[in-house]
Amino acid sequence: MKRYRRSRKKQPERQRREPGRWFRPPEQEFYRLPDLMLRSGHVATDGCRRVLDFTPEKLCLDLGDTIVTLYGERLRIESFSGRRLISAGLVSRIEFGRKWEGKT
Repeated sequence: MKRYRRSRKKQPERQRREPGRWFRPPEQEFYRLPDLMLRSGHVATDGCRRVLDFTPEKLCLDLGDTIVTLYGERLRIESFSGRRLISAGLVSRIEFGRKWEGKT
């Protein structure tokens, strides 16, 4: 009985010899992304400029170029000092949107 192996696509020799490209710094736009940390019912954000809308079911935050909206149940703000916001509750959905739609 003859066995068949999956054929692997070989990478070009040049790509295999350039491990330095794996460790290069990310693009500049990477540092403009919002910073969110989810942990056991708590959401922590760094760089929060202000709270745009707040109800127990919806929390809308201004994070620079991005608007982040948290949807869920029993949402509450536990701490907001400096640019760090900590909220708690049952988050069911997170939506990201651009603050300025015309800007790329």
